[in-house]
Amino acid sequence: MKTEVILARFFSVVLHPLIIPTLGIIILFRLNTYIGFAVAEQVKRFILIMVFVNTAVAPALATVLLKRSGVIKNVLLDERGERLFPLLMSALFYILTYYLLKQITLPSLIYYFVIGATLLVLICLIITFRWKISIHMMSMGGMTGFLIAASMLLRTDITVLIMLAILLSGFLGASRIRLNAHTPSQVYTGYVLGLVVMLVLYTYLRV
Repeated sequence: MKTEVILARFFSVVLHPLIIPTLGIIILFRLNTYIGFAVAEQVKRFILIMVFVNTAVAPALATVLLKRSGVIKNVLLDERGERLFPLLMSALFYILTYYLLKQITLPSLIYYFVIGATLLVLICLIITFRWKISIHMMSMGGMTGFLIAASMLLRTDITVLIMLAILLSGFLGASRIRLNAHTPSQVYTGYVLGLVVMLVLYTYLRV
């Protein structure tokens, strides 16, 4: 197996859409802003566990169950049509996550991040009825947009994080194309859409 294929698979796994929401919450808690001090450590752990279970573990298990029940043929969801049910299940889990978080008094930026992620899943679901957009790139675009918005709203300099997100997005996009998982247009559209949706969301919301 060629080294470039191995690297492409590595980036596709490490930057999988199921991981991005949890990563975003971790970054938000680790930033040197009032959010890191306003939320108690026990509450942070609870939120991280809940977000990870609802946005990573539960959708992954649901996909496996759909595979075993014969609804889908492959857990990698290579075919556009096979993405519909897993995306629908993910959307429901994201909505549940938002509902549960609203039961806790938290800085509004946390709620907005989950709202943005939920919107992206729903938009991806709608698009998938007609076209196979890159979920990987949409999630990374959303992460990039979130970091830019967080930097502006929290008035904190995280230029390095933003540049790293852009760089990793480039590697991921190239990886998805190299693995023949997506065409360039599907990759570019996914990234730009994720970026724009998150930035527009934060433009009309306040911390």
